[in-house]
Amino acid sequence: MPKLLIQFVKILLVTAFTVLTAIGIQAKELAVGVEDIEYYPLYAKRDGQYAGFAREFLDAFAAQYGHSITYKAMPIKRLYGEFVNGRVDIKFPDNVNWGNDKKMGKKVLYSNGVLEYIDGVMVLPNNLAKDSSQLKKLGTVRGFTPWVYLDQIKSNQIKLTENSDLKGLLKLIKAERIDGVYFNILVAKYYLKHTLFDEKAMVFNSSLPHSRSAYHASSIKHPDVIEQINQFLEEEIDLIKSLKLKYEVILPQFDRQSTSGG
Repeated sequence: MPKLLIQFVKILLVTAFTVLTAIGIQAKELAVGVEDIEYYPLYAKRDGQYAGFAREFLDAFAAQYGHSITYKAMPIKRLYGEFVNGRVDIKFPDNVNWGNDKKMGKKVLYSNGVLEYIDGVMVLPNNLAKDSSQLKKLGTVRGFTPWVYLDQIKSNQIKLTENSDLKGLLKLIKAERIDGVYFNILVAKYYLKHTLFDEKAMVFNSSLPHSRSAYHASSIKHPDVIEQINQFLEEEIDLIKSLKLKYEVILPQFDRQSTSGG
């Protein structure tokens, strides 16, 4: 190879390295805090490993930027503590409206929305016509807060029952011990279709108050990683769409009655 060409290549490599360093694209070892709950196809443990849409999305992002990820799955309440105390670098999922009492005094940075979701009330099909005044007993997964019903819960108009997973909540609603299940409607639909093999066992009552927002990645320690995630979301639209299709996590169209809570 001619000396002039070799010198030109060297200059290009040095320039590329300088630019990448200047914009903060540096490989990191990242501890990603995730929720240790059965929330497939979004996320769950499968054979002891974190799995689902979130895992594949985060793995693809890490590969793009050369990061090494260690997933740390833990109960929701503990995860908040580990996050604000700096023992995890990235939290996923997160939302600006979640856990503000626990994040108080911390500067938390959020990525753009990774995945849109609806948390709403699933009811038995024969109860679909009932309105919010008839909703007296509400079930949800342990550690979640049904923000849109918080005032009614605090005033004891609605009694909240927690369970560790959707399977347990389904048993409660079938036994009529609760009137509805407040849950992510995509996760519920997937469970009914692929695990229970009965898509009509529960249905989403879109006329009741529900929360429509998005899952974000968050960080206190690494604003540069949040910027990279935003860049990844912009540049890899086709990849992300294919993951949404693979895991069946594209929302159907409903009315826009919603809040931004989670």
